[in-house]
Amino acid sequence: MSLTRGVYTLLIKLENQYRISLKPNKGWYLPKGYYVYTGSALGRGSTSLEKRLKRHLRVNKKVFWHIDRLLNGSGKVIKVAYAIAAAKMECELNQTISSLLQSTPIKGFGSSDCRGGCMGHLLYLNSQPRDLTLTLRRAYQLLGLNYRELSVESKGRCNFGSGYI
Repeated sequence: MSLTRGVYTLLIKLENQYRISLKPNKGWYLPKGYYVYTGSALGRGSTSLEKRLKRHLRVNKKVFWHIDRLLNGSGKVIKVAYAIAAAKMECELNQTISSLLQSTPIKGFGSSDCRGGCMGHLLYLNSQPRDLTLTLRRAYQLLGLNYRELSVESKGRCNFGSGYI
């Protein structure tokens, strides 16, 4: 299955507090807990949705995005949701998820190119997620997106239905 364009959501578990430093006096302090990150991939080849998700699940990758710093640190992806979409919908999806969950946006995280007024595309869940799959499914449906989910294994691989990545 070729996944070229779309939007995705990562559920990330942070076992310990973590500090991400960008420049002197710039960065984020992240408390341990659960986070939801929303992104999009609208390219082909290395910038396709499938390649982007593979990249997020790989360990020790070259740091390019804010999320790379978290996932190269102590953040672990425990759920991946996605939908095929031709347009950039990460802001709308992020805002919809935020409205459905008790969450706190991490200001400026993953939203450098945001034009939708998002505080950040990484949301800290204020409580342990319950029925998160139902909530994510609802958020995708509210935007007319066909919710799909990948099973994430303990080794950080995903099953796309046509094999593991």
